[in-house]
Amino acid sequence: MKLGNSVATVLAAALAVGLLAGPASAEKVRYGDPADTTGSLTDIRAVTPDHRTTRLVVKVGFTDLRRRSTGGPAGLTIAIDTRADRAGAEYRLSTGLQAGMDYQLMRVRHGKVVGEPLTCPHQVRLDYAADRLTLATARTCIGSPESIRIGVKMRDDWDASHPMVDWLGAPRSYTAWLVSS
Repeated sequence: MKLGNSVATVLAAALAVGLLAGPASAEKVRYGDPADTTGSLTDIRAVTPDHRTTRLVVKVGFTDLRRRSTGGPAGLTIAIDTRADRAGAEYRLSTGLQAGMDYQLMRVRHGKVVGEPLTCPHQVRLDYAADRLTLATARTCIGSPESIRIGVKMRDDWDASHPMVDWLGAPRSYTAWLVSS
């Protein structure tokens, strides 16, 4: 009987470690961003890209994400760079940050959108209670790259004559390269 319980305990522990560790080939990093756009409720506070074996998940945290805006709209752009040998991103997600706004994932070349919005598996979820946006896309949707880096930009048009823009890090910057296989 003791031997059976010991085996069950070892198997349960191994299963728990496997579930908590996740895939060995995924890379996930959290980037904090200071409160540098203090006039905007949608100031970027943190970005966590998670480059998994089958999909890319990007979570963006905000100061105070709201379902409705009493002023102008706010939007977010996530640039996804998949090729170190080319300048700039190859894909771009653009989305509004209020309820009911649409989003599009597009191919980009030389900073310009190329073709129609992509219809491959991807989605954006706005969680107003947690002040967070989550982008999830199949890696096949972005060419199944071994490594990616992202750039994130928020634009708040509450005062259209003085739009507020917040980048993760410096303007037009990207995260470090994240590897997956």
